[in-house]
Amino acid sequence: MKTPNLLSILVFILAFACNSKEEVPIEKPLSKQNLEFEIYDSLVVDYLGNLILMDISPDGNHFLLIDQNTDSIFITDPSGDIKFQYKRTGEGPEMIQGNRTGVGEFLDNESFLIPSSRGIYIYSLDGELKKSYLPEFKGISRLVSPSNTAHALHQGKVYVQMPGRYADFKEPGIEFQKNSKRLEMLDLVSGNYESVIPFPRESKYSSETEAHVVFDYYVNFTISGDSLYLAYRNEPKLYVYHVSNLDSPAKINSLAFPHFEERNMDTEADNEVINARDFFLGSINRVTAIEENALLINYLSGLTDEEAKKVIDEAKGDFDLMFKNAEAINQGGLVLFDGKELSQIISKPGYLGNINHVVSKDEIWFSPNFELIENDYSVIYKTRLVSK
Repeated sequence: MKTPNLLSILVFILAFACNSKEEVPIEKPLSKQNLEFEIYDSLVVDYLGNLILMDISPDGNHFLLIDQNTDSIFITDPSGDIKFQYKRTGEGPEMIQGNRTGVGEFLDNESFLIPSSRGIYIYSLDGELKKSYLPEFKGISRLVSPSNTAHALHQGKVYVQMPGRYADFKEPGIEFQKNSKRLEMLDLVSGNYESVIPFPRESKYSSETEAHVVFDYYVNFTISGDSLYLAYRNEPKLYVYHVSNLDSPAKINSLAFPHFEERNMDTEADNEVINARDFFLGSINRVTAIEENALLINYLSGLTDEEAKKVIDEAKGDFDLMFKNAEAINQGGLVLFDGKELSQIISKPGYLGNINHVVSKDEIWFSPNFELIENDYSVIYKTRLVSK
């Protein structure tokens, strides 16, 4: 057998090294990437309405949807064929009490939960009420966004926004900010609720000198792995907690939006009611985990006091016109955050509306833009996040 000489070995090693180097792509920083949502599939349901997709069963055999116009719940198969249709709001023993505060989620392949201002309700696929978890306090409705996610399910516990426990404290107020907590944690085995997550000392909302506006500290949150990510509506920060310790954040990220209009506490603010100006402050509207260390954040930069006054005055009480005019100048959208930096606004086709349900970066479901599309059926678009 001939022994290879040293020169041949060196040539081989150099060739391998060069080829390996060429195969390693140079990845752009997130802030420099051009991301977009690419449509590659859809769910079509033979129903005329305003359907949004709430969740998909673990086995993928059932889709949970709701009509935003009527609050009717639908269970379909992956082809869009309706298996069950019913309504569970109103009076009656099977009904959800209070206001539905967010979208539902499958507990398993045969049942799902719905959050409300009065508790958590568990239903079977055919709409039978299996169990209701009612807290010891009276829940109240505030800043309800029924098409958004108001809860997170993790290891047999439901983390949910359910105001009402701290009714003895004046809200807004300093005592409320010092003593209240943001979420309720429901143990599905014991049925007990526990209040968790006080205002962190690093947040402006823990102030002992200024009573902040209720609208501003509405929370959006998500759980990924063993971390809970939480953001307040009018504060450009992301608080990261270990689920084993929800008393104080393990990490705090500043969100460097190009512009974010925070409330000026030096000007007079009516803390007792929501006024038109409140809608046009900078706002974090949704936080969704798509994979480890990757979050989709939906935000709006907000309008200055002068811009907001002009929009409000020109609308002359017409709220539809007010929001239409504000939308034309209120910058923002969906961005990706990797724990260090934010992407640019992610582009999407004009006929995509709002995010409905996220499985991963390769499976993100959108409702249609109902202002642009009129069909005699309902369609939910399946997209993936790609770099152009």
